Amino acid sequence: MLSESFVAATLSSAKTPTATLRDVGICVQEYLPSPQLRSTFKKSSAKPNGLAVTPSHIFSAQAEKAVVHVYSRQKGNQEALVPFPQRIHSIAVAGGKYGDVLVLGTEGGGLILWETCTGRQVATTASHLQPVTSLIVDPTSNFILSGSADASIHVWSLPAILSFSRPAPSGDRQPPNSPIRTFSNHRAAITSLAVGHSNGQNNIVVSTAKDNTAIAWDYRTGRVMRTFLLPSSATCVALDPLDRAFYVGYDDGSIQSVGFYRSDSVQHPLHDSSLQSTPAQASAEDRWLPPSADSSAVKAVSPSYDGTTLLSAHENGKVLSWNIARRKFVTMVAEYTHPVTNLVVLPPTGLPNTQQLKRTSLTVVKPRHDNAFADPAHAPGAVPVDYVFHTHLVAPSQSRPRQTAEFTQAFTHTSFPVSMVEEGLAELAALRLGGGAHVSHVASATPALTDDSDVAARDNHITELEAEVAMLKKKAAVNDTARHATADEVVQLRSDLAQLQDYINEMHGKQEAAQRDKVQRHARKEEQEAKRREAWFAAEKKGRNGDKVMQKMEIDDGMLTGESDDQGDE
Repeated sequence: MLSESFVAATLSSAKTPTATLRDVGICVQEYLPSPQLRSTFKKSSAKPNGLAVTPSHIFSAQAEKAVVHVYSRQKGNQEALVPFPQRIHSIAVAGGKYGDVLVLGTEGGGLILWETCTGRQVATTASHLQPVTSLIVDPTSNFILSGSADASIHVWSLPAILSFSRPAPSGDRQPPNSPIRTFSNHRAAITSLAVGHSNGQNNIVVSTAKDNTAIAWDYRTGRVMRTFLLPSSATCVALDPLDRAFYVGYDDGSIQSVGFYRSDSVQHPLHDSSLQSTPAQASAEDRWLPPSADSSAVKAVSPSYDGTTLLSAHENGKVLSWNIARRKFVTMVAEYTHPVTNLVVLPPTGLPNTQQLKRTSLTVVKPRHDNAFADPAHAPGAVPVDYVFHTHLVAPSQSRPRQTAEFTQAFTHTSFPVSMVEEGLAELAALRLGGGAHVSHVASATPALTDDSDVAARDNHITELEAEVAMLKKKAAVNDTARHATADEVVQLRSDLAQLQDYINEMHGKQEAAQRDKVQRHARKEEQEAKRREAWFAAEKKGRNGDKVMQKMEIDDGMLTGESDDQGDE
């Protein structure tokens, strides 16, 4: 059965807990098909942006303390309590679907990167003037974005920070553990960050701040794409799964959806240069109202995997469900005893043909500081001898039993199995002969020929093999010719597509130029009409015939218009 769940983290308060949720800080809750509490984890109290979830673990930064709780999702218990030199205000995970790197935002304004499978810990420079309260990693796990109360957002290169190479000796070049870019368009404290879902070269991030603005910008270049003026300060933000809109929560418990496609532009509004310099006003009347007037502030929002449902976490301990298409409240999914500060929607379970993980982390390795940058004996790019990667390999999906058996045999054997070695030698022999399609035939026929003493039969068999090799070479040549022809067709299609795109851009430019000319002509016409009316009133006031004055001006305007048109034609 298909089911959807989320992980909610709470912040301890003075509210009296119930017997069932006493000392519980993290809850794994199923909300579809029916709300059910699946599991709980105790002894944690997390502020907003203080929760990170991987397929194997849950990490929670303890509020106002320099420790991180590590919980095992498979075992259902607390695995470790890890101390750090500074208080942790925000955390995020990097490393793709495995989440092998934990990124921590510190009170001193820097980052700490912890490789959970090796224990390596790397710290960056303290580039923020205040604590890092917002932290997010892009889908490629190449960039880290950190926001702070100092109204700045830093972009960091994750591979550069984790590189074993020492910083370049040049004084004009920043070390690799410094931010590569800074975004300073906000004028107040950063409240939340949400990055797009693209793995390509172009992706966006939406940042909100206490200056009542939300800005969509390209974090790879730092270019502002659109500025949105909000009715009030947003406390949290989340992007639609297809990056069609973003959702923000407010202190009064309301939600607002701000779409990117509400403009009449011929292209994507975020990439329309004529709209990038004009802020867009989000109407206060478009907000989704909470079920009651005394609803508390929204601390986190997260859409479902299909983008049809939005979940919101509130300070009063409630988790609400909203229908995105109808833009209204649906139901209350859960109610906890403490304020819900973090909400992470998990991938759905129960889908058919779900691929299993190839590896997973059974336990995390506690961090130890990496002194490679400070060690003068460390060679640039050299991996330390104590750098060990701890992980657990998982067999492939059971839908391929033969490969599963081979994988298990190779993995559990003391050395390479004899069958695997023989198969490899047969493949090498086939490659020497120029063909690879008859590997199994050669491997199976060779032992029989070894025992056969009839030289004539062996010669006949060799002749047959040579003929088969020649036929395979012909087929390979035909395939190469077809592949080259297909490649030429693809190149031609790409060239035609580029020409078509250039033609479309040219037509768009002509359309915009024609629109501008039309607006200018309309403005000139209105200006001439205003001048004629003024001349008519002036003539009538002096006792002259205003109609004749207007007729004379119309004749003069017509002559001037004709001359300007002639000059434009020349």
